Amino acid sequence: MTARKSKSETGIPLYLIPHVIARKIKEQGDDVFRISVKRTHWHHYNITVRTKSPYRELRVREDTCPSSARQMPDNPDNKPGDDSSGGAA
Repeated sequence: MTARKSKSETGIPLYLIPHVIARKIKEQGDDVFRISVKRTHWHHYNITVRTKSPYRELRVREDTCPSSARQMPDNPDNKPGDDSSGGAA
């Protein structure tokens, strides 16, 4: 199992929050999934930056998708009611 890509820092003053978030994102170098900022006491905050999305939670399962969405039309060029047989009307 791969390690979680979330990094936390505690006791950050209010005015340093943007700098800490930017630094964490640059350190990890991946796509940002979640940023959590929680106030602890006075004007100090805990910051957690998560950069890897949990694929298991976001994956679309086959059995939850309706069967009509999975079926492809036989001939996508012909529209319903379109008679393209080439015969005269």
